[in-house]
Amino acid sequence: MLRRGVAWPWQLAMLAALVTVSFFFVRLIGSVDAWAASRWKIFISLTGLAFWRWGWASLQFTRAAIYRGRVFPRIRRQAQLAEELSGPVPEVTVMVVTYREKEWVTAAVFESILAELTTISSSTGRARIVVATGCDDDDVHIRRVYDRFRRESGPFGPHPELTLLREERGKRPALVAAMEEIIAAHPDPDGVVVFMDGDTVLAPGSLRKVVPFFRLTPAIDAVTTNEAGIVKGPGWFCEWISLRMAQRHLYMCSVALSGTLLCLTGRLSIYRASVVLDPTFRDQVGRDVLDHWLWDTYEMFSGDDKSTWYWLAAHRRRVLYVPDAVATTIEVVDGNALRRAAANLRRWSGNSFSNSWRGIRLGPRRLGLFPWWGLIDQRLSIVTTLVGPLTAFVATLCGRYDIAAGYLLWAIVTRHLRAAAAWIHGRRFSAFYAPLLVLSEWIGSAIKLWVSFHPARQTWLNRGARMMDSTRAAGWYPLRRALAYYTFAVSWALLLVVISVSIGFLPILREAPLFLGGSASRHAVRTWTRPSPAGTARGGADGRVARPAVWPASSDAND
Repeated sequence: MLRRGVAWPWQLAMLAALVTVSFFFVRLIGSVDAWAASRWKIFISLTGLAFWRWGWASLQFTRAAIYRGRVFPRIRRQAQLAEELSGPVPEVTVMVVTYREKEWVTAAVFESILAELTTISSSTGRARIVVATGCDDDDVHIRRVYDRFRRESGPFGPHPELTLLREERGKRPALVAAMEEIIAAHPDPDGVVVFMDGDTVLAPGSLRKVVPFFRLTPAIDAVTTNEAGIVKGPGWFCEWISLRMAQRHLYMCSVALSGTLLCLTGRLSIYRASVVLDPTFRDQVGRDVLDHWLWDTYEMFSGDDKSTWYWLAAHRRRVLYVPDAVATTIEVVDGNALRRAAANLRRWSGNSFSNSWRGIRLGPRRLGLFPWWGLIDQRLSIVTTLVGPLTAFVATLCGRYDIAAGYLLWAIVTRHLRAAAAWIHGRRFSAFYAPLLVLSEWIGSAIKLWVSFHPARQTWLNRGARMMDSTRAAGWYPLRRALAYYTFAVSWALLLVVISVSIGFLPILREAPLFLGGSASRHAVRTWTRPSPAGTARGGADGRVARPAVWPASSDAND
């Protein structure tokens, strides 16, 4: 059964569970004022970090609202006027890459493509579909949908041209083969080429909403759209996909306010044909190589959307986000849903993290200050996101359960505020968003830390379990792999030590004088005087006695 989320009874059950857990944490903390007063170091450290992260999140939300409410409507009016003056785009080519999709998924995808091309065929010239498939079954399923469409539309109806190619070596070779096929037909440079995955369904009217933007001046070279998701699988997986789509929508709108983007999704993006005609663009998509301090250079197997984005950014091409055009991704979860989610996070977060460094090197002048800082923030957030849960972990190990409970209560409350932004932009309420947001952020940051040392290892659990690692051919592979594991473990240990010292659980700084000051300072006795009740009978002439000083216990002793 396909669904977009969990039914209301389960939503209410999750709300009840969150309220119960929150009350438990409050009871464990006791008095919040007393907790904050006695734990002021931890409170100030985490609050300062929270102000930084919340300031950034608030800025993202504000920018997204401005783009959706004020900037994009003006751009759409300009695009409609430009289309009226210059006419529609001369041709539309839809390029699809599919690999062993289920028949009902393929039917839904290509029925939507044919319906969309029919709606715009009267205003555009040539319409064409080029598909790179992975097996004979894919060809049969596509032909079946296409033949049925031709019968239903009649002999005089608009019939887009269909071309099927076979490419089984991976998505990047399939994309290049499909682009070469398009180029062989000599497309109009001012036409558009739609890049689609074989599990993406076009919403009615989506192409009609997108193509007018390619008549704007200065020219738009690429467009990506809003996304939704439907899932055949567990309810929590549906909610997680819905959350990610809502977050994506918010961040895309925010970055688009700067006149650029940080990603052109591979599920659905539309390019000016002149971009596809450029051989350097095809080379970037076909074989993209990144540099790494440990692995030298390695080839990316996935992340083609990051390659297309980088080419456009490096060549200063104009890109746009269209929030009112929607593509729906069909996720079919077979087997262990937790493993599938972890593999997806590892691939998505890993590709973003691996590509961010070369984007940072483009500089703020080329990317714009806000998008450029957004790439830096992606790297900083690895540490900042993990500070809270690691503090709770260390506190639990030290028996300070009230501190752990305080942080977890803070996480529940604040993530509901973050989830509210996703509710608004995704136009859907879900009680599952807050706990899923907490887990996604923690696990995502841990995965990014892993990817920083193992950048090329990726796993696909949809359409068959596959794992690829382009660093296996590197010299000294066993030694480099061992070093990667070692530095990964040292990074975790160092992060734990820094957090423990900062919040006072590991009193290295406080006790350092006992070990670094020498034997004289350790055995020195400070004398002080006080009046003696016996006067000079027990002391000196002034009635005072010398006593060894007893240093008071540190105020942090009970922290």
